[in-house]
Amino acid sequence: MKNYELMLIVNPSASEDDRTTALNNVKGLIEKSSWKIVKEDIWWEKKMAYKINNSSKWFYVLYDLELDWKEIKTITKEINLNKNVWRHMFVARD
Repeated sequence: MKNYELMLIVNPSASEDDRTTALNNVKGLIEKSSWKIVKEDIWWEKKMAYKINNSSKWFYVLYDLELDWKEIKTITKEINLNKNVWRHMFVARD
């Protein structure tokens, strides 16, 4: 298994319950695929330099993961179906 980071940008105008549900869905996908969450870092709302979906504030979440890269494509498809997750990105760590 290799170390990765997963960055999520979640809809900041969604209710607290909707954001929690979106994050729990992502965590469920991670745990279902036998990946290990090493660290979860919630950055809350941040004002950014450019807009996504006409919003200049974003809700960031960063996960440090141990995972098998072969399953990233499957998880990405599932994350894309979540309407409250606007963007996501996997980054390999050294």
